[in-house]
Amino acid sequence: MRQFFKFNSENFTEIDALPLNRALLFGDGIFETMCFINGQFRFHEDHQNRAVKGLLKLKIQGELDLEDIAKMLSKTYGTTGKLRVRWNIYRSGIGKYSPSENNACEQLIVSEFNPSPKTKSTAYISQKVHTNKTAWSGVKTLNALPYVMANIERQEKGMADVIILDEEGNVSEAGSSNIFWVKGGKYYTPSLATNCIEGVSRKQIISRLKSLDKPCGIGKYKPHSLLEADQVLVSNVTGISYLLKIEDRDFKPNPDPDLLSLFDL
Repeated sequence: MRQFFKFNSENFTEIDALPLNRALLFGDGIFETMCFINGQFRFHEDHQNRAVKGLLKLKIQGELDLEDIAKMLSKTYGTTGKLRVRWNIYRSGIGKYSPSENNACEQLIVSEFNPSPKTKSTAYISQKVHTNKTAWSGVKTLNALPYVMANIERQEKGMADVIILDEEGNVSEAGSSNIFWVKGGKYYTPSLATNCIEGVSRKQIISRLKSLDKPCGIGKYKPHSLLEADQVLVSNVTGISYLLKIEDRDFKPNPDPDLLSLFDL
């Protein structure tokens, strides 16, 4: 794993560790996890746009350029191969709760890319951890404590995944993924009103379903809707995984090649 850092308009520089910063002190920033394949980012435009949108919501000022990052990575790693790139963008300066400045600092953490497993054996619905509504719901902020706590609970239960509800008891998302399910040939996924992350893969899947005239309901759904499904899948930048069991309900995955092809490497 290697790290690269950029402050304002400077070039990226490889570093061993970051100095004291607002990402560490306050979780004051956003991040994108991306797949870099053969010299380019998969879903490049969606990652760029979501990062810009996140900075606007958090009132962090900065010009973001994934093209520039792609060129730097191509020069460093070449234009073949697959990498997992985490792009942290946080507010500059230190300050206290009140920032001393509002410029963007950027950090890249580059590691080997591993695709998501095709299936996940067991999952459950958390009754303790919920997604909460804020003005920045849907943004991938560096303050990800709900997901940390949900996955600690998941590990303690020996489960492969966890399903998180919103404050009203609606299905929101999985521990590190957006969630979809299929019933009678129709797809369903929680709306952003359930405080789930506005996932890049979620957007791609919804767009693909629409282009194929496959129905997809987007709304607020209680857990019984999920548990009555024919199949359930979770998705993030690493791909799609089908869930085999939630609570005491078994599912038989029937992978959709039209969706899986979105994540072909």
